[in-house]
Amino acid sequence: MIRRTNRIVQKDFLKHNKNLNILDLGCSNNNYWEEANHFADIHDFREEFSKLKLPFTKLEIGKRLPFKDKEFDYVILSHVMEHVENLLDFKQEVERIAKAGYIELPTKLNDNLVFGCDDELGHKWWFEYDDDLQKLLYTKKIDALEKFLSVGSIWKFQHYFEDSFLLQLYWENTIDLKERAPFKVESKITFLTLVRKYFSKKIRSLFSKFKR
Repeated sequence: MIRRTNRIVQKDFLKHNKNLNILDLGCSNNNYWEEANHFADIHDFREEFSKLKLPFTKLEIGKRLPFKDKEFDYVILSHVMEHVENLLDFKQEVERIAKAGYIELPTKLNDNLVFGCDDELGHKWWFEYDDDLQKLLYTKKIDALEKFLSVGSIWKFQHYFEDSFLLQLYWENTIDLKERAPFKVESKITFLTLVRKYFSKKIRSLFSKFKR
């Protein structure tokens, strides 16, 4: 089962259920969830978390997660799944080690506006949630727009237009995934094209006012 939620609701749930064993998987070292009691990442943050006296596990790319079956009651996947090469294998591993959890992903719009996510460890997939099927749909990521926003600047947009930029989901027992047909982009829309169309419309509007 997988359904829509939001970060605030999930954080509130975790704060009121401190007895849960909670893993922040792909935690990073500066944006981790304080509600978690175990942390893991492919990057080595052992020193940082040791200073905080928090348990941390270094992960290896392409290998099984080093945790027991159903070891965790809840796992946090915040901006993780879009980076994973073998998505279905990873999904099965997450379901193996945890009973439920929270998933946060960029929307397709978000992924097309932000540059800096296209390196080897960058984004591999596009995601969208199908409310009728109650499934998380995925397809190989393609670029439909010439990107022109930084990761830092997109956070400002997210504050006001959260639903347009973020997918926030709660899952229990299984993460229901379904692959969808890939998108076809004949030509990438450039930032220059968008600016030109914007000013063209402004100029036409200005001339129409003069004609009146």
